[in-house]
Amino acid sequence: MRHFNISYTSYYNWRHDRRGHLYQGRYKSFLVDADEYLQEVSRYIHLNPVRVKLRSGTTLGEKEKYLRNYRWSSYGGYVSRSGRAGFLRVEEVLGHFGGDTPIGRRRYEAFVREGLTGKLPNPLERGVGHGIVGESEFIEKVREGYVRSGMASREIPAVKRILAQVKPERIIRETCKAFKVKRDELLRKGYKGVGRGVLMDMLYRHGGMKQREIGELMGVDYSAVSVMRKRLSVAQKEDRNLAARIEKTKKRIESSQSQE
Repeated sequence: MRHFNISYTSYYNWRHDRRGHLYQGRYKSFLVDADEYLQEVSRYIHLNPVRVKLRSGTTLGEKEKYLRNYRWSSYGGYVSRSGRAGFLRVEEVLGHFGGDTPIGRRRYEAFVREGLTGKLPNPLERGVGHGIVGESEFIEKVREGYVRSGMASREIPAVKRILAQVKPERIIRETCKAFKVKRDELLRKGYKGVGRGVLMDMLYRHGGMKQREIGELMGVDYSAVSVMRKRLSVAQKEDRNLAARIEKTKKRIESSQSQE
């Protein structure tokens, strides 16, 4: 994909006498727990054409029609066999809705239509930092069964991110040691020490946890986690002692991971 992005962009720019980037962002791949998240990921991707601001003011019926007829999406092939591309494989996704049958296709269409009525969370956010969309049990299964066993190449960036993860409880323990505070006190909503912000940031960066999950653990809204992490970023730029303390905590956590 990297080679394709570079070579096609060069060709396109040459042909149309232009310069600069052609795609908005870099190609990303995720390993998805099919049993739990495949349907949500499929729906989220299929709704992309109507999620843009250009179509935000259109009616529900107009969005449905646009979605069905959008030529660059595979959605039409999921809800109808007519005109389905020969390379498209719909069996796995539609298998969760009754198969590639009239009933299964209608159920999937209704499932996608539900997403047009409100703002859906992005299921791919669960893969931020490690590239796996699934619950902690699934992530651990992948780490122990495939990554650590040597079945996956350690040179792949996603594999490196998985190996870099540390279990949340170990991060909490190491942060408590670094800031000399008890676990219950650090997790308590009213605790004002800087260690609480450090813990939030470490759980996000090294534990593979989403800000929403961190908020649930620490009794605050996910937006409060974001604010706390931003404040911490500013504070350590202004306070060298704090920055050194955070760096020391980070090394303790990374060291504990290598010992697992």
